Amino acid sequence: MSLIQRLAVAHDKPHAFTIQYPPGREYFQKSFRSAPADIADFLSSKGGLSSLSEFGLYLHVPFCRARCLYCNFPIDTRRDTGLFAGYVDTLIRQLGLLADTVPASSKVYGIDIGGGTPTLLPQAEMGRLLKALGPWRARSSAKRPLSVETGPETASREPEKFAMMRSLGVGRVSLGVQTAEADLLVRINRKQQRLEVESALKHLKDAGFERINIDLIFGLPGQGLAEWRADLKLAAGLLPDSITTYDCLYRGKGRGFVMTGARPPSPAVYGKLYEEAYTFLTSKGYHAPYGSVNFSLHRGETGSSAYFEGRLLDGLSYLGVGQYASSMVGCRWWFAPMRLWDWMKAVQEGSALPAEDCYSLPEDERLAKQILWTLSFGYLDLERFREAFGWGIKPRFSRVLEAAQEKGWLARKGNRYCMAPGSFRHLPELRALFYTDGALDWVRTQEDACVPA
Repeated sequence: MSLIQRLAVAHDKPHAFTIQYPPGREYFQKSFRSAPADIADFLSSKGGLSSLSEFGLYLHVPFCRARCLYCNFPIDTRRDTGLFAGYVDTLIRQLGLLADTVPASSKVYGIDIGGGTPTLLPQAEMGRLLKALGPWRARSSAKRPLSVETGPETASREPEKFAMMRSLGVGRVSLGVQTAEADLLVRINRKQQRLEVESALKHLKDAGFERINIDLIFGLPGQGLAEWRADLKLAAGLLPDSITTYDCLYRGKGRGFVMTGARPPSPAVYGKLYEEAYTFLTSKGYHAPYGSVNFSLHRGETGSSAYFEGRLLDGLSYLGVGQYASSMVGCRWWFAPMRLWDWMKAVQEGSALPAEDCYSLPEDERLAKQILWTLSFGYLDLERFREAFGWGIKPRFSRVLEAAQEKGWLARKGNRYCMAPGSFRHLPELRALFYTDGALDWVRTQEDACVPA
């Protein structure tokens, strides 16, 4: 597909081009779906798990107080102590099965516990899980290998739980604030107060975590510059070690926004909101390459977790533990069973990595996925791609890279192609340049449910 055609598709359907690739899971399902048995055969083959020298570990804990309308992750709003205990039992069993499956010499570059809100687990259950992760942390050379997500309500009300977590090796906590504006919270089905956020930060600092991150979202329904500035001011004023600013996604059948008919902002509005964040946060001492959604007080750090750095920047393999957790080894990408009981049953029957939704990706599809992930850090690193894939991206994308430079979206700096100041609003077009022809054809045939407001 020509460059002009690529840009035309991005212009017509900009909200299809997000950090997430493929543009829709249906595209992969149509073209690259594999049977779970094929994934099992691959994992047991010579080039499968036995060849892994390093991988990331992700644990999914689905429990949440409510379904936020921007979220499309698998969550469970039940508050059942028996269910919590059974879920942790199964996580620990899966970790044991995995330890018997991967090479004892393999390293773990990072561990994330996400969800959901993992810290909704009772303190005793969280303690059991963290103790089970001790041998996995010992495999890592990262300064802070273990990161856990939490919400303001839990962190503000249960300081003793977080003190325990710190004592059991959690080095980084990511606090999902998203927004503190009352009207916006109602629109996204969240309940929290500004005082909860402030109290949560105090408790996390008192517990002694080495790194504390705050997550914010921009582009929420009805969110303007004034509301966004207020959220940025609140977050920066609390002096977390890092602030992550996510552009709100409206794509995907699982998001409540799709069912409510909320319309996303235009790329120009997303651009203005990002420029506001970049200008404000860098003026407050936070560091980030332009285009990165991660801002850190510590120069030389991305602000992200060790797990996400290895996965998104270095293209390393990762293994998922828990309901619907995703894994990727080479060009194989798969998800554990979506139904809670199906996942629990598979693990109880002895499966270390149960697979339900599975894909065998051609190299160009795997590469497109990696490029879009990496762009969320504001650049493409030629050396990192060479390490990950055995060759550089420049030979394959020389025409695309030249076009992006001519448009003023990328600038070459040493071994990196960096996003140029002012180019965030053009991310749909920039991303479209790296899409495969098959993905672009698929986008072109889809009815666009995301019409800008």
